[in-house]
Amino acid sequence: MTGFYKKIIRTIFYRFYFPTIIWFSYFLPKKVRNKVLNFLIIQNNNFMIDEKNGKIEKILVLLPRCLQYFKCEHNIISSIENCKLCGKCKIKNIVNLKEKYNLDIKVASGGSLAKYFVEEVNPDYIIAVACELELILGIKEVFPYKVLAVPNIIVEKPCINTDVEVENIEKFIKLLYE
Repeated sequence: MTGFYKKIIRTIFYRFYFPTIIWFSYFLPKKVRNKVLNFLIIQNNNFMIDEKNGKIEKILVLLPRCLQYFKCEHNIISSIENCKLCGKCKIKNIVNLKEKYNLDIKVASGGSLAKYFVEEVNPDYIIAVACELELILGIKEVFPYKVLAVPNIIVEKPCINTDVEVENIEKFIKLLYE
């Protein structure tokens, strides 16, 4: 399939399919909604972002603030380099990926800041970590940027000490650099 047709399919997917699924999902119980959103949208989105157009120069890894240890005193929103690498959260592992692959990594406290970071960095690809609904809303909001979505794992309460499988982030990085 040519690039023109892929662009049309992606536009239809993001402009019509996404909003429809989001709307219908509100009628489902929250636990079921997250599974449906994960499967129907995040998995489909990641599948659609399989083509690479030329050399990739910038990958932005966008993280939610809730990945950081809740009682940590260090502000990683202003700069991820402020992390003291204590190991109480996965930020340490993600900082290691930054150094290994020379990535832009930003931590956002909400959707508006995340969108600002995307516009500021202007990446070729975005690897975004967040809960299902936030990923979906974010993917739709920054279209036509290409976003690979990695759902975070709710460990305690939503938005406190969440977790992520760092291996999934690295898998996408390797896929893009192949």
